[in-house]
Parts: sequence; C-alpha cells; structure tokens
Amino acid sequence: MHYSDCYKLLKTLRNRELAAQLKIALENLEKEANSPTFVQFLQDNTQSMQSIFALRQEYDVLQLKKVEKGIINLINTLEEQQQDDPTLTQILNILKDIQTTAYRQSLACSFQHSHFSASAEKYATHFIPFSQGNDPFKGSDFMGYCWGHSHRYGKLASQGLLNQLSVASDETLYDTFKTNWTFADILFRRVGWYFWVAKEMQLRQAIWNALKGLDDKHTLNFNFLINSVGFHSTALRMVGNGIEYYDNNYGLVKFINRENAVNFLASHLLQEARKNAGEISFITVYRLPYTNQADHDIFAAVPQSALTETASAPAEAVSQPTALTQAINALERYAPQLEKSNVKGKIKANEIQYLVQELKGLSAQEIAPRIHEILENKEHSLIINRGTGFYFFQSGFKSRSTTETLLQAIYQAASGNIPALQNKII
Repeated sequence: MHYSDCYKLLKTLRNRELAAQLKIALENLEKEANSPTFVQFLQDNTQSMQSIFALRQEYDVLQLKKVEKGIINLINTLEEQQQDDPTLTQILNILKDIQTTAYRQSLACSFQHSHFSASAEKYATHFIPFSQGNDPFKGSDFMGYCWGHSHRYGKLASQGLLNQLSVASDETLYDTFKTNWTFADILFRRVGWYFWVAKEMQLRQAIWNALKGLDDKHTLNFNFLINSVGFHSTALRMVGNGIEYYDNNYGLVKFINRENAVNFLASHLLQEARKNAGEISFITVYRLPYTNQADHDIFAAVPQSALTETASAPAEAVSQPTALTQAINALERYAPQLEKSNVKGKIKANEIQYLVQELKGLSAQEIAPRIHEILENKEHSLIINRGTGFYFFQSGFKSRSTTETLLQAIYQAASGNIPALQNKII
C-alpha cells in the first residue's frame, strides 16, 4: 500500500469533479512535504549548533507531521461528502493507513551513530544522512523501495539536481520499485554478477572488479543479497576523480579515491550481514540508464556534510632511504602524465597522488607490505589496464604498465633490493 495508489483509484471515482479536486490536493501535499528539501533545510541552518543527525531527525519529524496533518484534513473533507462509492471507501482506507503509519514513524524517528557513519568517518570526506524508513508516504506494509530510490538518485545526479534528493517516495519512484529488474537491465546494462563473496577477501575483489565499470559518464546500481533478509539496491557514481555512494537506508557519502570506497563498501556490507545474522551471498551491478554529471557535487553546498578528513590529511614526512625516496618521487612525477590522458588515466593519477601522499608518511618497513598488497591485487585501479603484451615482453615478463613498474621499484627499494631506476620509466 502506498500514497500513490490513490491516484490510480481516482480514475474510477464516479464523481469526476471530486476526483479532480482530490488529485490536486494529493499533489499539493506531496509538494508541501518536500518544501524545503533536506539539503535546503541544511543550508538554512548552517549556523545551528546541532549535529547533522539531529537536524536530519528534526527535518524528518516535520515532514512526517506535515503529511499526517494534511491527510487528516483530506479524510475529514472526504467523509463530509457522504457518497456511496466503494472507490471512495478504498481511497479513505489507504489515506488512513498512510496517516497512521506517518504518525507512528514520527514517534519512532531517530538518527543515531551507526556502523555506516563510523565507517564514513574513517574512509569518507563527506556524509549526508538519509533513511527511506522515514518515508512519509509509505504504508503499514512497507518493506523498502530501494530500487526506486537508486534510480531516483541516478536521474537527479544526471540532471544536476541532487539537492532534491528525498526519502519521500512518489508514484514514479514506487512504480520503478515494483518494476524492479527489467529485461533491458539484465541484457544490456549488466556490469557484473559476483557469487561466493561471503569472505572479506572475495568481497573486496568483487567490489574492485565492479568499479572497473565505473567511469565519469555512468552511475552504477550496486545491489547485494544478504541471505537472511534479501536484496538491497544502492548506487555509485564518480564525482570529480572521487566516488559518491548512496545507500537509501543510511545516506550519501563521498570518497577521495577508489581504495577508500572499496574499504568502506567492504566494511559496510560485512557489518550489514553481521547485523542481520547472515552472509553476503551475491552482488549484482548494473549501469543506470542516466548520464552522470561528474562535476555535480552536492556536498560543496552543504558545509555540515564535511567530515574530519583523516583520509586526506597530509602525512608528516618520515625519513626514508634515498633510493626509496627516489622511487616514490618517480611515481609522483608520473601522475601528471596520466592526468592528460583519458578518464581511466585520470583515475589512476588520482589514486597515485593519494598513495604518494600516504607513502611519504610511512617507514620502509611499512611501505613494503602496503605496496605488495596493491601489486597482488590485479583488480586494483593502479594495476588494471596493464597495457599490451609487447610491453610485458619488453619488461622481461615483470610488469605490463609503467605504473606497475614504478610500484615494483618502490617495493624493491623498501625491501632493500634496490635496482637502478631507468630513465624510460621516469
């Protein structure tokens, strides 16, 4: 049951004048519930001393109460009609269910520190909370409209309108949720299906592999199955050279690079599985049918969304062997060359810049395992797109890309086996 079911019933209401009036009233209540949007509400409260969680709770309660009050007024108006029409009775029953559900949710509404926000503080730079559970237009049989919310997010991002992102569902979102996977999704938009992802290492490999399909033009529909509760649909897109992730149960987060996004997603999915006493059984990823606007950054307009940027803070320089410093500098000098190439090169350049920043704050003993981990992960953004077989042959079967060669030089220098750096890779 959903608020928008009333629109379908209006088509069969015998009193056409009443149907037209009720349609306008229903639409006006939807507009009122989303005025202002949560982003606008945050912008209006930049001087507030409340946390973003407290502001989210305040906003959602206001939204729920608006809908509750608006529906009570509608019910009173309709009951005054005293018309013997079974369709009108059905509409009244739906509205009463939505009103009661909104009232109960307004009493239960709360935003607390969760594993999602804790992981965001560790890996992300920005966070705006959202929770579809506080949807004011849901019915008492609500089980989640995640597929519809993921599509709505992708469409708004393509239009540069993420300031309109809302947990309040409407007829289009609800219908999209009910449609779920389409033939076009399965046949033309699939990026990957990943089984056997219950263990953390398998899960990380699957996420890295899925991110291969993420560029500046596409938004990914990232779905995962927890065997104890079922599927959940979320979404990913590029913002600048970083990544934005939307989970309609928790919120919107932004990462400076792909490695932080993978770390976050692995942590989030494993925590979701543990919370529900289950396992991640399956991941499936599709491209949403909307063109991403990678320069559309909603966080820039919301100062309260900024987190303590531990992930991007410059590391304090550590004394390192000369050969190791030279190897790290060689990798750093290579990044600007990649920035001049295609989007895949720019993604690599972005990863390199943050990796170099990190390495300068580590000792040789810490750098060796860090680089070894990257070299062993053939799905890592720094290792994929490894170049031609001829390059592999030319390098003596040691690597297939300049980036990989430079990383190997850092690993060898950190390990004490320091080959001379060749001019051709610098």
